[in-house]
Amino acid sequence: MPRIGITAYDLLISCPGDVIEYLDVIKESVESFNRVFGRINNIEVVTKHWSTDSYPQSGDKPQELLNKQLVRDCDAAVALFWTRFGTPTDKYASGTEEEIEEMLSAGKQVFMYFLDVPVNPSQVDMEQYKKIIDFREKYKDKGIYAIIKDKEELRRQFTNHLAMYFLPIISDNNVTTSKKLLSILQIRDVNAISEEQYYLYNSSLGNSKFIKEKKEDIIKNIHSIQNNTLPKRTQVVLEDEKIIKETPEFLKNIEIKKLLENVNIPSISLKDADIPNSWKETISKFAEENQIKINDDFWNVGDLKIRIPSVVLPFGNSGSVLEGTDEEKERYDLLRNLYWDIVSYNEYIDYFSYIDKLNFAKLAISNVGNSYDEDIDVKLIIPKGYVLKYLDLPYPGINIIEELLEMEFIDYLFSIQENDIVEGYGYYPVLPPSYEDIIPAYPFNKISVSEEYKRHKEKYKKSLERVFNYKIFESEENDILIFHIGYLKHNTTMAFPSVLMFKDTPTFIDYEITSKHLPEVLKGKVEFSKKRKDK
Repeated sequence: MPRIGITAYDLLISCPGDVIEYLDVIKESVESFNRVFGRINNIEVVTKHWSTDSYPQSGDKPQELLNKQLVRDCDAAVALFWTRFGTPTDKYASGTEEEIEEMLSAGKQVFMYFLDVPVNPSQVDMEQYKKIIDFREKYKDKGIYAIIKDKEELRRQFTNHLAMYFLPIISDNNVTTSKKLLSILQIRDVNAISEEQYYLYNSSLGNSKFIKEKKEDIIKNIHSIQNNTLPKRTQVVLEDEKIIKETPEFLKNIEIKKLLENVNIPSISLKDADIPNSWKETISKFAEENQIKINDDFWNVGDLKIRIPSVVLPFGNSGSVLEGTDEEKERYDLLRNLYWDIVSYNEYIDYFSYIDKLNFAKLAISNVGNSYDEDIDVKLIIPKGYVLKYLDLPYPGINIIEELLEMEFIDYLFSIQENDIVEGYGYYPVLPPSYEDIIPAYPFNKISVSEEYKRHKEKYKKSLERVFNYKIFESEENDILIFHIGYLKHNTTMAFPSVLMFKDTPTFIDYEITSKHLPEVLKGKVEFSKKRKDK
């Protein structure tokens, strides 16, 4: 509460036990706010936490005692959630929820954050996590929480939100500066020295270190296989498939025999393990393109045989089996792996070639005024037929999409990376974990390759939706993209949610900016230079 000599505001820190390591970030953000704004305006924000600001007391329920001692006297609260919701009280699902409701019902400010940080599914209490999801859903339309990905983002957002809340209070208390405070917003290229220079960029993924290393590994493996040959096949090639009637070892079990009394034990064909023509064609084409001559012995796997059941048995254990020496099996596996490596490499080349043909714009919005601004909407008006919408991007091939997801390729390529001058966009929606990410895979719930690819494509699409965080509209003449920034402090530049992708080069795009503190709509034009830089 306010005290004599200095106006102090008590800030309650309320959070479950799994986010204790983030408390220091909250306290450091408050200290930073006090240094920058508090001292010159004769105010101070003081953090309060039950571990340091409560005392043993009897005569009521534990949470109600905390409410009386601490919660109700605080002027604002900050709450942080990750995977745990907390211990239930008499009134609410957790003490943290009760403290938040106490503050909100009293009309006080609550800064609420949800961590979007990876966690081992085996360590998640799903009942607790579901309570968090339900709680977040309860407040999703009230605009009182934000999603953060790490400590630095919490530090940046919370510091900004403190300023966003307390500076108007300072102004209302007639604490003034020597000149009028104004925000001045403008759009700039993230790499341009002048605010009036805008470039178009091209990626060079097809010539990247990533692709070069994959190509070098394939060439190295071809030479390794070529330099280590096996003796040629000594056995006579069977004119017809040799049919062997035999009982697999596991079927000799008496109890399993009873279960399979009415099941015919299948015939098993044994034949030479020749290298498939599709492997030969793919490998030979790659070798020819890279001036590598392949000898006839390259395909030789000695006397290796393959057993193939003619009927699939129940309970599994019925796939084809290689029979031969360890060296023969190893060579067959090397050739198979080489084939799939080349298939994946070709998929990368196809996908990256498409991306490399696109033009990118990398823009940001700057506040060069001497006051913060908030509730900012940016509208981009682009002549029709130029912009490429994210849904028009092709999907990566079936053999590479999972690797690209694991590398977080979408964030790397399409988001604008934060640096010492430009902040990353801070208002991405949170993606809830998918069922597959939480529930571990078991042998009995494995899915087909095509179904797995379908799931990967859906995950890829959701990742694109998150990064390309624009509302998209169309008119007869233009494509219109709109995005939102909640708060932008003075002398700060924040990147657009993503690069803008163009199929053809537009000479310009128009924009309109509205905000809480701009007296009217700010209109401008981005005119692109012919100069291009590699992304």
